[in-house]
Amino acid sequence: METNWKNIKILATQRNLIILGIVLIIGLFSISSALTKEIVIQDEDKKVVVKTAFADVSGVLKKGKITLEDYDKVSVPLNAKTKDGMIISIKRARPVTVIADGKVTEVQTANMKAKDILAEYDIVLGEQDKIEPDLDAEIEKNGTVTVIRVNEKIVTETIPIPYESIIKYNDDLDKGKVNLIQKGQNGEKQVRYRIVLEDGKEMSKEVSEEKVLTSAVEEIVEKGTAQFVATSRGNVRFKNMITMSSTAYDAGFESTGKTPGDKHYGITRSGTKVRPGVVAVDPKVIPLGSKLYIESLDGWPDYGFAVAEDTGGAIKGNKIDLFYESASTVKKYGRRKVKVYILN
Repeated sequence: METNWKNIKILATQRNLIILGIVLIIGLFSISSALTKEIVIQDEDKKVVVKTAFADVSGVLKKGKITLEDYDKVSVPLNAKTKDGMIISIKRARPVTVIADGKVTEVQTANMKAKDILAEYDIVLGEQDKIEPDLDAEIEKNGTVTVIRVNEKIVTETIPIPYESIIKYNDDLDKGKVNLIQKGQNGEKQVRYRIVLEDGKEMSKEVSEEKVLTSAVEEIVEKGTAQFVATSRGNVRFKNMITMSSTAYDAGFESTGKTPGDKHYGITRSGTKVRPGVVAVDPKVIPLGSKLYIESLDGWPDYGFAVAEDTGGAIKGNKIDLFYESASTVKKYGRRKVKVYILN
């Protein structure tokens, strides 16, 4: 009887232990279920859902077998506490080239915008500095960010002011002669330039201020214009010379179509009487009233001094008709080249 009672007590104890074990297992399962959280890891384009009881982000990433490299960027701190439904975003670092201050550097960055990449590597922009592309541009993998340093400097220079040359023509001075009336002298001015440099290279240079220190003195030169032709009366000054084709005429009918008794017989276009020294010209070439000297070019005696008082129907352009009193001289003269010097 006593043995049975002992057996009953042993069985009761075993049953209680089993019940206690079941209760403990259920309790632990309940606690585990209560502590387990569902967390989403967004790794660039890859999405991983992790169910874990880890209390911090670092543990969650390990649970999800997510390995971080240097410069990768996680949206929350690694030691941050986790909570159910939490989303952890990961931006993977990528190579980007940064050109600044004369250096070309390949960096690893998870930042997208140019301004954030520069800030990450402590590259500070000056007020006038330029960046390519712009600060808010997103830089792709293997892209380039270029910083252009812009500086200004003020430079002062003293430069010469070239003098001007003034030429005065003197009709009373022989052609070819030159007299220096006043010697020229350069002046000086102080010029202040505003120079813009990009990465040390001069891009623009503008005058910001200019001050005359010494005024330039103009040079005055006198040049002779007088020309001379040798005549029986000595050297005679002339204004211009024209080589012309010359013929001869007299007052007779063959030359003028007029006969003695005709109202206009022996009268020039200017209204004067024909006489030795009167010549017919084209007024468009030589104005009527011009005083001339006519020089032969073929050995015929120079016609000499003359006055342009007449015209003729055939006298156009560089042609001239010389009056002779003798009809025989007219016939003999024919057509000859002459130099016609215009004296006034």
